[in-house]
Amino acid sequence: MKILDRYIAVTVISAAVVTLLLIVGLQGFFTLSNELDNVGDGGYTLGKVLQYVLLGVPRSMYELFPAAALIGGLTGMGALAVNSELVAMRAGGLSVWRIVMSVLQAGVLMLVVIVAIGETVAPVAEEYAQRLRTVSLGKHVSFLGRDGIWVREEDRYIFVERIIDDRQLANLEVYEFDSERRLIRATTAVSAKHHDDRWVLKDVRQSLFDGGAVSVNHQASMTWPSLITPSLLAVVVLKPENMSVLDIRRFIGYLEDNGLDTIQYDYAFWSRIVVPLSALIMLFITVPLVFGLLRSTGMGQRVLSGILLGFGFYLLNRMAAQMGQVYELNPLLASFTPGFIVLIIGYRMVRRL
Repeated sequence: MKILDRYIAVTVISAAVVTLLLIVGLQGFFTLSNELDNVGDGGYTLGKVLQYVLLGVPRSMYELFPAAALIGGLTGMGALAVNSELVAMRAGGLSVWRIVMSVLQAGVLMLVVIVAIGETVAPVAEEYAQRLRTVSLGKHVSFLGRDGIWVREEDRYIFVERIIDDRQLANLEVYEFDSERRLIRATTAVSAKHHDDRWVLKDVRQSLFDGGAVSVNHQASMTWPSLITPSLLAVVVLKPENMSVLDIRRFIGYLEDNGLDTIQYDYAFWSRIVVPLSALIMLFITVPLVFGLLRSTGMGQRVLSGILLGFGFYLLNRMAAQMGQVYELNPLLASFTPGFIVLIIGYRMVRRL
């Protein structure tokens, strides 16, 4: 039996890996095509475009793994069905549930690798990719790093330690120089919020330098004209779905400590957990589909069925997340509900075989 388990696992893994490479390559091609329009802007060369595309591969592998598992499972198991190998296994006493377990074992092996990539390589690569693209294109950003960003606006240098989202900043510092490069004003603020085309700083401390004299004043709030716009920050901000689970958890703690809304990051946290688990659910339903509805179909039909099912599951997840945020549903419940529904359907299908 162990030989059959390994045979099924190798078949499913091979098909899923080939599928994953194909769809990641296809996505990379479309990304490259879009980015080529920006070649020549600032310091954004063709070499940096290629770097940007390649750095996005780990994230794409993580995000597309459930779809690759579904299509790969259908094609791999379908190949066994076409060659009557599944029939022979059943005739030899192998139950449907045993075949399901063999397929899931293959899924767990792939899952370990994908989660390792998604939690270690992908966030770092994505952060570097965004930094490379933003700095190369200019966009007023002088340096983008893990500890914040530096922005130059004429004679002002601005440091932002934390970007909550594209309209909220935390721990802001502004240094203004005269024409002779002498520091004339230093402003710090605990937070800043974009409102009506301007920034409103909170808990402000401003130091004025006049020769050897320094005067300091404090303000509860003040308006701040700046070239830093929400559209610029939208490019700079690392989206929560591209962060690791640990980074999201730490950031949620930071937001909670400062009384800020965490709903977007709560959903991102549970999404990072649900995505890899949904790949196992996708593999689970391939068995009843191959034995049942897709038993006598060709390879093309199985691939098309996999694409449609994967897209349908993706839409179901998105709809659940959007409704959950709008109606303030429990993030855990909203994130796991689509997968649980598909799992129940798959279970009932297996029971009928």
